[in-house]
Amino acid sequence: MNSPVNPLSQEAKVALVTGAAGGIGRAVAITLAQQGASIVLTDQETESGRLTQTRQSIESLGQPVTTVFADLSAAEQIDALTERACEEFGSIDVLVNVAAIHRYPDPLLKISEADWDLVQNVNFKSCLRLCQRIVPNMVKQGSGNIVTIASDSAFDVIADEGPYGISKMNLVKLTAYLARELSETGIRINAIAPGWVRTPMIEEYWSDPEFLKEAKEGIPLGRIAEPEEIANVVLFLVSELASYVHGHCMIVDGGRIAGVPC
Repeated sequence: MNSPVNPLSQEAKVALVTGAAGGIGRAVAITLAQQGASIVLTDQETESGRLTQTRQSIESLGQPVTTVFADLSAAEQIDALTERACEEFGSIDVLVNVAAIHRYPDPLLKISEADWDLVQNVNFKSCLRLCQRIVPNMVKQGSGNIVTIASDSAFDVIADEGPYGISKMNLVKLTAYLARELSETGIRINAIAPGWVRTPMIEEYWSDPEFLKEAKEGIPLGRIAEPEEIANVVLFLVSELASYVHGHCMIVDGGRIAGVPC
C-alpha cells in the first residue's frame, strides 16, 4: 500500500506550537504548515524578531498563521494564548510543546528556589497548563494530537543539569499519565526526547569546535541533529502513520544513549 502524499490527519488542521522562535519550534511550525495546517505561533516577546521570521516563512506558503507573544511561566498568559488561538481558528487540533529553557545553574543542593521554579514552570508546568486548557475542546470534538519535546537528558545524568533533566523526565511521565487519562477520547499524546540539536538555544555549545568534536564522538551517527529532523518526527506522530502510537517517548538522539535503560 502506498503512503499518502500528505500524511497529516484530516482532523489535524490547526496547530499551536510553543517556542516557535527557536530552532525546533520554527522547524515544527513550518513543517506542519507545509502539510496544510493553520498555525498559531507563540514565544516570548523578547524573541519577536525570530518569531516574525517564522511567521513570514509560513505566510510564504500561503497558510493561515497568527502570532501570540506569551510568557509561559505565567498562568494568565497561557489563558490568554489559548483564548486567542480559539478565537482565531475555532479549535486547536494539534498542540506541540516545544518551549523550554536550558541552563546549567548551581548544583541541586545549592540551586535557588527562584531558579528551580523558573525551569520547572517553563519546561514542565506550562505543558500541563496548556493541556488542561486545550484538551477539553479536543475531547468534545473527539480528536486531537499532543506532542511534547522532552530530552534524552531525562534518561541521562549530566553534571549540574539536574533542574533541566528533571523537568524533562517530568514531561515523559506527564505524557504517560495523560495517555491513560485520555483513553478512548480520540486524542493521542506522545513525547520526543532529542539529543544535541543545532538550535540557537545551545549555540554557545555547538559553535565551540572542541565541544562539538567531543559531542560528535559520543553520538554513534557522528553528528548532531538539525531541527528539521526533529520536526519530521513530530509530523509522523501527529499523522495517521502513527495512528497506534500513544503514550510513547521516542528518543531521537543519533544513538547517544543507546542501551541506557529508559
